[in-house]
Amino acid sequence: MIAAAALAVLAAGCTPNEEGRPQPVQTSDASPSSVSPGGSPAGFGDLKSCDLLDKALEGQGYPASEADNIGSSNGCSTNKFGSAMSLNLDDKQGVDDLAADPSKAYDGKINGRRIRQVKEIDGSEATCLVLLEVSAKARAMVSVTLGTQGSTDQACDDAFSVAQAVEPQLPKA
Repeated sequence: MIAAAALAVLAAGCTPNEEGRPQPVQTSDASPSSVSPGGSPAGFGDLKSCDLLDKALEGQGYPASEADNIGSSNGCSTNKFGSAMSLNLDDKQGVDDLAADPSKAYDGKINGRRIRQVKEIDGSEATCLVLLEVSAKARAMVSVTLGTQGSTDQACDDAFSVAQAVEPQLPKA
């Protein structure tokens, strides 16, 4: 499932770039998180991943999401024909803890929040992750897997759209 694929790619560094769509990661250039120590939320409080995912996908024909603990202890997933989505609220790992092929990892921002997008998780086409920074050791991870009719670019567009819908509901960094 999606979360299992996402779990297989955990642990690396990245550099923040411009607001908007993700940009390629600069592999020779790593910087610490822009979140100040001690001033950021350590976790997600009462937020439930299923509530956030269902709200982000409202009106798109997805059934109610179901809790799973594959990517974190606060994970959720749903699927419909040709598309599977998941959201994990991870209060143990940050964006910098994701290992990914630098040629498939891109940094950017949504509403000033640092993100990292990873195309083709585990080399699988039509898959994409978008991680949103909550603190140095907390992140929200949106994962999309499309069926044989989908493309990697479409998976990333879908993941980015869900991340945009989820971002305002996350604790501020």
